[in-house]
Amino acid sequence: MPTEKRRIQERERQFREAAKGSTSLQGWLRKSQPADEEEQSQASRLCEENVDQEAHRADDEPSASAAFREPEPEPIPDEIMTDWQNREMIDEQEDEMRETRASAREDIEMKSRTESTDFDFLLRLANPTDPAHVQSSNLKYDQTFISFSNSVGPCRPVVKFPKNPDGRSFQAQWYNDDPWLEYSPLNDAMHCFSCRNFMNEERFQSRTGWKSVGINLWRQAKVKIKEHRSSELHMLSMIRWNAFTKDTLQRAFAVADSQMEAAKERERQKNREIMFRLIDITLYLAKQALAFRGNEEGLSSSNRGNFLNLVDLLGQYDSVLGLHLDAVKEKQAKSNQRCQVSLLSNRTQNDLIKALSLYVKRIIQKEVKEASQFSILLDETTDVSHTEQVSFVVRYVHNMTIKERFVQLCDVASTTGEALENVVMKLLEQNNFNIQDVCGQGYDGAANMSGRYNGLQSRIQRQNERALYVHCHAHCLNLVLVESAKSNKHFVDFFTVVERLYTFIANSTKRHAAFVDTQKAMNPDQRVLELQRLSDTRWSCREDALKTIRKVLPAALQYLRDLRECDPPDLAAGEAKMLLSSIDFEFLLCLEIATPVFMETSVASKVLQQDDLDLAAAYSVLDGVLKRVVELRRDSKFSQIYNTATTIAEENDISIPTNIPGRRKVPAKLKYTSKSAREDDAVQTLEEYYRGRTYYTFLDRLRQELERRFYGEGKTRDIVMSLQRLTDPEQWKDIGQGVDTAHLLCEFYGLQGEETNLQTELRVFHASYKCPKRTVKSMLEVFKENNANVIFPTLFKLIKIYATLPVSTATVERSFSKLKLVKSRLRNQCGQERLSDLLLLAIEKDIGIDKKEVLKIFVEMGPNRRLLF
Repeated sequence: MPTEKRRIQERERQFREAAKGSTSLQGWLRKSQPADEEEQSQASRLCEENVDQEAHRADDEPSASAAFREPEPEPIPDEIMTDWQNREMIDEQEDEMRETRASAREDIEMKSRTESTDFDFLLRLANPTDPAHVQSSNLKYDQTFISFSNSVGPCRPVVKFPKNPDGRSFQAQWYNDDPWLEYSPLNDAMHCFSCRNFMNEERFQSRTGWKSVGINLWRQAKVKIKEHRSSELHMLSMIRWNAFTKDTLQRAFAVADSQMEAAKERERQKNREIMFRLIDITLYLAKQALAFRGNEEGLSSSNRGNFLNLVDLLGQYDSVLGLHLDAVKEKQAKSNQRCQVSLLSNRTQNDLIKALSLYVKRIIQKEVKEASQFSILLDETTDVSHTEQVSFVVRYVHNMTIKERFVQLCDVASTTGEALENVVMKLLEQNNFNIQDVCGQGYDGAANMSGRYNGLQSRIQRQNERALYVHCHAHCLNLVLVESAKSNKHFVDFFTVVERLYTFIANSTKRHAAFVDTQKAMNPDQRVLELQRLSDTRWSCREDALKTIRKVLPAALQYLRDLRECDPPDLAAGEAKMLLSSIDFEFLLCLEIATPVFMETSVASKVLQQDDLDLAAAYSVLDGVLKRVVELRRDSKFSQIYNTATTIAEENDISIPTNIPGRRKVPAKLKYTSKSAREDDAVQTLEEYYRGRTYYTFLDRLRQELERRFYGEGKTRDIVMSLQRLTDPEQWKDIGQGVDTAHLLCEFYGLQGEETNLQTELRVFHASYKCPKRTVKSMLEVFKENNANVIFPTLFKLIKIYATLPVSTATVERSFSKLKLVKSRLRNQCGQERLSDLLLLAIEKDIGIDKKEVLKIFVEMGPNRRLLF
């Protein structure tokens, strides 16, 4: 083989050896490899010429090829030159290295054109931080490149290091003692990584051996390393490198922490989205008073309870819940156990209910604190599990609006006045309410509540004398009707027959069905009506019962007659006959008298049950009822009622009596005595008898009970009436009017010295603003619209107290209705705290829910939930 050819092959071999690890250089070799030997020789010569031209161009045009210029190599020492046997071998090695560097420069140039702002092209090389790459691409040692170089580390390849003519080479074991030491395969020289990146003093700029040129005196390598290790420039660069590495590590840790925190935040956000949906589901079930759990909640169960079934239903249409359910099912399938973080357990459900109730209760507590005055409403009932329950409601004025809010339900073992007092004080303490801020009490008329000496209201007044007791007005009106029904024997007999008729028909399914068929036969186009039962506690039951009897009376009479005359005889025929004899003209007359009166009072009862009604409006309604009672007590009105009863009796074949009931037939010899003459003068006809003994007696008793029960007595009556006068403009036209009222109110509520100011404020207020209605509610609207509470502070305080005084305990009664839905026969094992929370959510539906705040409360309830949310 010719010498030239061997020389070319040897150079190609060495070039391939130097290009190992570089994908781009090897690819260039494959593309440029000729097909035959002649082309190969020609390509080698062209390659050498290109390398030489590139070198000359780099010398002649420094500005154009600055990015690819290579620093001049150090002159070879004379002692090494003498050891080399063949100078031609030296030239060949230099040519080979030059050719390799030219190819590397070409590869780097191509990469730098497409990725000028990135260092990815270096990472694709075998040794990214090789000083030869850096020098050939003329990269600046700025902060970006230093960070990149530090992240990759010193160039420390473990390869077959080339030997110099005397057989010496770089040793890989030198890496162990000096972490800064690096080796450039392309330069076949060792460098200092710290000096190359961190030496920037001007006084050391001329010392380029370890920084850029490199050291390849392998016989003196250890000595050179030791000298450089103890040099000042190296120590300074090492200090900077250590500081930079420490700083970089801190930044790396910060980045890692931020990435970890970002990942946690993404996980938290996902969990928040899941929890927001679970909160909505919980709130929906609680507001609708529905059960949460089922008897069997396993995956194979067909009815897992409302909560889990609703979650599964929404998961079919909501991707967030759907993915979460899929993940839970996958974990359960793998472990064959319940998922620990499913967020669907019974504990999670209970905690969500608790968190929602705490949020609602905090809203109520905040509003009560801002109101500064409030009244307490209390009543007790027995639930389905025969437990005595006490419902606690507060009434206050917030943003010029009267509000009544349910707060809590608690069970009691005793309902004495002392036991109820302990319950009230405990409830006030649990909800951060002050007993001195209580300005009113609202209970029913039971002795343990309203007792003057040992009742709850008297015990509370011993601790706060300004806590006025107001008997529930709706309950009072019902008691008025009950007492009026006992005014005379005619009405006592009448309501007894009404109750017996209901019991006779409704307590037997057979008789009830026959009565329904009778209604359908007589009135096929009308709706079938059910007889209503009388009750002393249900406030509108009497009006409903009387209206129903008036409509179904013909059908009831026909059914009783059919039952009495049936063949064969029915066992209830005798009782039907007795009821027929009881439904006489007197029954019809009492029905026509009581029905319009009970209809009038029923409207008043419904108005009195409004939770935002004030006492002034309540008294206005009661005044209307009294006025209506006075209007009814007229002879013409009774004559109309009497004629109507007569007509109904004739239509239903009921005999009309001719003699006055209870009067015996007078013998002829005694007929014209003075005594009989006086009786004859007093009552001449049957109509006069019923007008005096039945109609007037009933209305007079009704009026007396209204006045006695609603307007009170003693100091409470005086304070309430004085507050009522604040809404009457006629009371404050003159300066001398209302002095006693202003003095009484200011003395009772601790406003000594404000009497004159109160009178002035009242005169100016009523002269400046015209309230459409003489109610506290209308005055509060005027205060709100005109910001008048700043102008009339004393008047506003008293009006606010008057608005806070309770009117009825209807809100408490409504809470008992919800209690029957929440704690039903199938849910009677519900815990007391959970029951109270569910009842609060079911009653106070209008309070807006901030789900983020609810989630915060939920997180605070569990020590490990901060990692999840």
